Amino acid sequence: MVDLRYLAAGALLPDVIDLPLGSMTVSTGQAWFHTLVVPSLAIVLVLVLTGRRGPARKAWMAVGVGMMFHLLLDGMWATREVFFWPLFGWDFPAGPDGSWAAMWDRALADPWRWVREAAGIGYLVWLWIAYELADPSRRRHLLATGRLDASSGPVSE
Repeated sequence: MVDLRYLAAGALLPDVIDLPLGSMTVSTGQAWFHTLVVPSLAIVLVLVLTGRRGPARKAWMAVGVGMMFHLLLDGMWATREVFFWPLFGWDFPAGPDGSWAAMWDRALADPWRWVREAAGIGYLVWLWIAYELADPSRRRHLLATGRLDASSGPVSE
């Protein structure tokens, strides 16, 4: 099984890095970590630096997979200059205005963004209910092991 802590960290990493850094340099929140290059390099580094098998390889590979999931769910393939960087040039496309207020305006103006966000929140709510994460011991188990407790949830029935 995959350690969900590493998977979640990888899924959040592109925004954690690119939102502040990309906003200061290219006036968008989509820069290096939203390209195919960075997650691919991360996965190759894991393969090169970890042993052939073992928990370290599996855990760190989940970071790269989480980054790839982020790109998929962000629909990055639609922005080819970013997704396939540097194939279409070394510069990232500049946004109309790099201020945080303008970014919020653009985010609020995109209804599909909110549909995707609502679907993600709905899935997290379903996980919370299905795996009984309101129980503190189950949350502690998840945080300590990176795994959902198999004694509950949809597969245990």
